[in-house]
Amino acid sequence: MAILTQMATDIKKTLVENGTALIPKLRDLSLDIDRNSAIPDELVEDLQRNGLLKVLRPEIFGGHQTNMRTFTEVVTEISRGNGSAGWFVSLSNIRDYMISYAFGQQALDEIFGPGEDVILAGNFKPIKCEIDKADGGYFIKEAQWPFVSGSPHADWFYFGFPVADESGAMEMAIMVLPRHEVTVLDDWNVMGLKGSGSNSVRVENVFLPEHRVSLDRLARQGQYMIEPLKNVPLYQTPFVPSLTLSIVAPALGLAQAALDLHLERVGKAGIGNTFYNKMSEAPITHLQVAQAQLKIDSAELHLYRAVDMLDDYSVRGLELTMEEGIRMKADFGYVNQLCKEAIDLMTEGAGSVFSYNNNLFQLVYRDFLSMHLHGFITPNSLIETYGRVMCGQEPNTYFV
Repeated sequence: MAILTQMATDIKKTLVENGTALIPKLRDLSLDIDRNSAIPDELVEDLQRNGLLKVLRPEIFGGHQTNMRTFTEVVTEISRGNGSAGWFVSLSNIRDYMISYAFGQQALDEIFGPGEDVILAGNFKPIKCEIDKADGGYFIKEAQWPFVSGSPHADWFYFGFPVADESGAMEMAIMVLPRHEVTVLDDWNVMGLKGSGSNSVRVENVFLPEHRVSLDRLARQGQYMIEPLKNVPLYQTPFVPSLTLSIVAPALGLAQAALDLHLERVGKAGIGNTFYNKMSEAPITHLQVAQAQLKIDSAELHLYRAVDMLDDYSVRGLELTMEEGIRMKADFGYVNQLCKEAIDLMTEGAGSVFSYNNNLFQLVYRDFLSMHLHGFITPNSLIETYGRVMCGQEPNTYFV
């Protein structure tokens, strides 16, 4: 047992170190990623070769089957190098976790069975959905999902869709489809996270077999969990906090990247219309960088408080209470807020060179802002919900 524990610890340490080692290359490629709105295949191969796209994949399918702490640390390091790559790594890995507990053996063997380094992408809520029940499954007349991060590189896709239950009421189901049955649209024309590949995906006239469909409510209850995974803590980790974590995980790395770049500049550039030849000589800079660092430190404490609780509860077989889950999501919202405040402090001292599109600090700012505005991690909403529950009110969201 001690040997297995040490091996698991070594794997986790190696994965994080592999992410850290890629930071210089990620920074060197950042402007190209931004200009081309794409992560180059060479970088995707680096991520695969270093095991960074199977952090949450079951060992029986060639993955590392680690935990949410390792996942978060890996995403933070990749995001410190490049925001688009960090987002891609985060969302690709979380799909492994979701698919592994949501589908049975036949579907998982199709997805992972060949032993290849498959990449997964998906989104839950469609913007168009015409799907009919058919013998042995469903027939997709036409359906479309937006924001399918990683779609240009994906081999399999994970989508939510509405179905009628036994009483005729609507509930959500989940499907998986191979790449050759979908069309990735060229519509990701945005200001930040340009390389995340969060394109829309369309499906037309495709038969969907029953074994590649699961009901969302049953998946969350472990209904489809295959026997080898039933006692693995990772796949007992609560769904909603884990999905929220995957959206906020890049924030800390992006804030750290902003501070890295800002500290490089303050030792070289002066402050206009003053006698300060270097920003690093000015008391205002001292206050800005110290406050920024403290906000980033505070964000890290909140982030890992929540992540470590997720892992601890999963290992011990405990269930989060509603109040604990709400507080955890508030932690994630507060991480988002603190990182934004830290980056804003540094932006105050960025100077007019911030306007240039080849300024890496500006790129980090745009990438962060695109992530910061995601509805899952809006600070005001998550923190307000926490306050409601503290005051004895019901949460104002169904996604608890």
